[in-house]
Amino acid sequence: MSTASSEVVSPVPAEADDLAKVLSFIEAHETRHGAIEPSFFLAGSRAGDRIELTEQLHEILKRVVQALSNGQSISILTRDQEISTQQAAEILGLSRPTVVRLIEDGELPAHVPGAVRRKLRLADVLAYREELRERRNRFITETSVDEDYSDDEVAEALADARRNA
Repeated sequence: MSTASSEVVSPVPAEADDLAKVLSFIEAHETRHGAIEPSFFLAGSRAGDRIELTEQLHEILKRVVQALSNGQSISILTRDQEISTQQAAEILGLSRPTVVRLIEDGELPAHVPGAVRRKLRLADVLAYREELRERRNRFITETSVDEDYSDDEVAEALADARRNA
């Protein structure tokens, strides 16, 4: 059973030039080699300490560098790790009691691995977060198409959406 430890990495302004160099190198290498798969290596300080990065690791590295170069913080989480209801609440932008209610209502899967504390799979929480986004987007689209709603109807619909979130 894993614990949820989300290491957040924030950009360091003093390293902005170094990040820009790495990103520039990756982009130039990909441009120069066109359709041919670019090869990247991780090298150590001694001769012969070199290993080729997989395509997946290359893509992860590229995304990390792009995000940090844009001033964004990043965190890398394993999707199968288990998290607490408080951590799920933070990811979903909801209160912990709301997450507990969602679990009790069967909308969010969880289990009790021994004692009383519920555990949720990170993948399930992220999928539910995506579902919430889709619901909110659908609601916005549906309510913006029909402009015949009164202010009271809009307020009631928003309150209902919040209760169901």
